[in-house]
Formats: sequence, C-alpha cells, structure tokens
Amino acid sequence: MSAPARACESNSKNSRSCIDFVEPWSDQPQTRPIAVRNPQILTFALRRAPRGDGEAGGSPLPGQNTLRHARVLLVEDDFIVAYDMQTLLEEQGAQVVGPAASLAEARELLSISAPSVAVLDVNLHGELVFPLVEDLRARDIPFIFATAYADDDRLFPACAKDAPRLAKPVSPNLLVGQIAKMLR
Repeated sequence: MSAPARACESNSKNSRSCIDFVEPWSDQPQTRPIAVRNPQILTFALRRAPRGDGEAGGSPLPGQNTLRHARVLLVEDDFIVAYDMQTLLEEQGAQVVGPAASLAEARELLSISAPSVAVLDVNLHGELVFPLVEDLRARDIPFIFATAYADDDRLFPACAKDAPRLAKPVSPNLLVGQIAKMLR
C-alpha cells in the first residue's frame, strides 16, 4: 500500500488544516475514515427510558428475566426499530423469533416456531400484517400492535380491533409490561 496523500490548506489566521487520503480498498483494516478533517471522537451513552417514564398506563420496567419463558415473534420492517425491540426483549429474558420484515417471512417463522406472543407492526413496506393476525388467532397466540397507526381505528379489521396497540415510538416500559400482562 502506498503512503497516504495529504492535502493541506492555510487560513487567514495562520492555522493549517489537512485532509489525509488513503486508498479506499486495501487488505489492511483502517482505523479511520478515508478522509479526515480535524478529527474528533463523539461518544453517545447507551440510554433506555427511565423507570416509570410517566406515560399513561406505564409501569416501571420489571427486573431482568421478566419475560424469561416468552418466545416473541417480532414482525417489524424497520431495521433500527426491530433491533432496538429485539435487544430490549432479550434483555428481559425473552427468546425473539425473527425479526421478520415481511408478511411472507413472518408466516414462515410462525410455521416453524411456536411463539407464545407476537409483536406486530401494521405496515410492512406497504403490505398490511392483518392476514398474519388470522393465523395467530387460529393458533391462540396473543399479539400486540406496535405501530404508527395505533390511533387509526378505520385501518384495523374486525379480527384485530380488540388487540392492544402501542403507538410508535414505543415506550420500553409499556412494551414489556403489555407482553408480560398477555402472558399471565
């Protein structure tokens, strides 16, 4: 690998700033981006909602392993939301089946696993999740909606109107509490 190229400029206050360029494709791992101008390291603390975050119906996050024996089918098409929910549920002791990002993937996971509860987003890249609701009802598997459409009653068919709904962004306290309630 050749030595990195450097481009520098000076400003009116006699300070100099440089950009280092390295080959973008190399066999050796790089520890910095391809181009760096006045690098600074930003760190963000891992944060969860505080206990008893004040939402109506909210309760403190139960201790670890609250969902110890739960197998949760997670159906969510947004990777970041799915990852966050999966992490939260696993921290509470649940075994997460999925996440499934489409109706077909969710139906396949349902056919090869035996979830004790399901967490469903309504809109999966333009495809509605309601056919899966019928499959869950046929197997007597309780489910909860975690969706941006929680307040739109017109969207929900009769088979899904009585299911619990949590509006996104979902409070971790409410999600864990509602799943624990459904498993009792």
